[in-house]
Amino acid sequence: MRKWDIKSGLKIFFLRSVLGWFVAVLVGAAGLTATRLFKLSALPSAVWTLGVFGLAGGVSLAHLLQSAGGKVHRSQYLLLSVTWALCCIGGAFPLFFTMGTRPEMAIRTLYSFAAFGALGGAITAGAFRSIFRQHSKNDLIPSTLTWSFSFSLAAVTGDAAGEWLQLLLPSSLAWPIAIVTMTVIMGFGSGWSLLQFFKSDQGGWRALQMSNLDDASHGGNQKLCFPWVLIILYVPFYLNDLSNIFIKDWRWWIFIDYTSVKLFPFLVILYLVRKNILRLKDFIGQWRPSVVSFLSVVVVAVLAILFIEQNGPLLLKKLFRDAPLGSIPEIPDPLWKWIDLTAGLLMVGIFEEVVFRGYLLTFLRQYTCRPTAFILFSALAFGLIHWSGGLHQIILASAAGAVFMLIYLRTYSLPAVIMSHFIVNFVELAGVIPPSLFCFFSVPPIR
Repeated sequence: MRKWDIKSGLKIFFLRSVLGWFVAVLVGAAGLTATRLFKLSALPSAVWTLGVFGLAGGVSLAHLLQSAGGKVHRSQYLLLSVTWALCCIGGAFPLFFTMGTRPEMAIRTLYSFAAFGALGGAITAGAFRSIFRQHSKNDLIPSTLTWSFSFSLAAVTGDAAGEWLQLLLPSSLAWPIAIVTMTVIMGFGSGWSLLQFFKSDQGGWRALQMSNLDDASHGGNQKLCFPWVLIILYVPFYLNDLSNIFIKDWRWWIFIDYTSVKLFPFLVILYLVRKNILRLKDFIGQWRPSVVSFLSVVVVAVLAILFIEQNGPLLLKKLFRDAPLGSIPEIPDPLWKWIDLTAGLLMVGIFEEVVFRGYLLTFLRQYTCRPTAFILFSALAFGLIHWSGGLHQIILASAAGAVFMLIYLRTYSLPAVIMSHFIVNFVELAGVIPPSLFCFFSVPPIR
C-alpha cells in the first residue's frame, strides 16, 4: 500500500478498525448470552466470551488489511482470528488465580494484557509482512508495542470505566458505555498498529544506523582518549558504594554522593564538550521524539523495570541467600529528604544514564556493532556499581541496565531513558506510590 493511500484514507481507515472491533463486541455479547443459557461458571464463561470476541476481532482485523490493499488468504484469516482469541483468553486467564486490592488488580490486568498483546502484536506484525510483501523488511517493533499498549489500555480502561460509571449510572447503562470505550481504544490501536508498520520503513537499531564517530568534527586519534575517559568517569561510581558501608552520618553521605557521582561526572563531561574532544550527542543521542513516542518509551521502561525490581527478589531469595554489605543512611530532615528524592534522584538518572548508556555506547561502537555486546556490557557495568547491596541487588540492577540499554538502542534518545530511570527510583524510594502494586506474589521482595 502506498503512503499517500494511507494518508488520504486515514479517517476511513480508523473508522473501519473501530467498527470491526465493535462487531467483535456484539459477537462477544452473543457468546456471553449463550454462557448464561447453559449456566456456565465464571471461568468457563469468561474463556468462551473472550474467545469468541477475539475470534471475531481477528476476522475484522483481516478485513481491515484487505481494505488497506493487502491480499489476505484464508490461512491468514485463520491465523489472526485464532491468535487474538487465544490472546484475549490468555490476558484474562491469570487474573482468575490472583487476588488483591482494586489498584493491584488493575496493575496486574495491565501487565497480563500487555504481555499477551505483545505476543499477539508480534504475530500480527509478522502477518503484515507476509501480506504486504513490498514491506517485508519493515520494523515490527513499533506495531508490536502499539498492540501491547492498546490491548492493555483497553482492558484496564474498560474495567475501570465500568466500575466508576456504576457509581453514577445503572449497571445496564454503565457497562455498555465502558465497553464502547474499550472498543474505541482497541479499534484505534489496531489501526495505529498497521499505520506504524507502514511508517517504520526499514527495520534495525537506530543507534547502529547513525553516522560513525570519526566524522569531520573528530580527530583520527580519538580512540586513544576514550579508554581514559571511561576510567575517569567509571571509577567514582564504583568507589561511591563504600560510603554506604562506612558512612553513617547522612550529611556526610550526601556530601560524598553529590560530589563523587553527580558533580564530578558533570565537570568531566563539561570539560570534554568545551574542549571539543567529544560532542554532546556522544553522551545523550540525537533522536528527538514526538510527545507520544517519548511517553510511550517512558511507560514501557518504567513498567518493565518495576516488574523486575519488585518480583525478581522473591525468585533470587529462593535460589540463594544474600545480605547487603551496607545501605543508604536514613535522612531525618524532611527538607533534605525531599530534595534528595526529587533533584537528587533526577541527577542520579541523568549521570548514570549519560555514563552507562550514552558514553558506553559511544565507546563500544568503535569495536563492535552487535547490540548484544552493548546490552551485556552496559548491564554488567551498571549492575556492579550497586555492589554494596549484595549479589541480589547486582543482578536486579544488571537486568534494569539491560532494559535501559535495549531501549536506548531502539530510540537513541537518552532523555526518555533518563526520565524512566528517575520515575523508577522515585516510585521505589519515595513511598508516594506503593511499589507493592507491582509485586505479583504474596511474599514481598527484600530490599
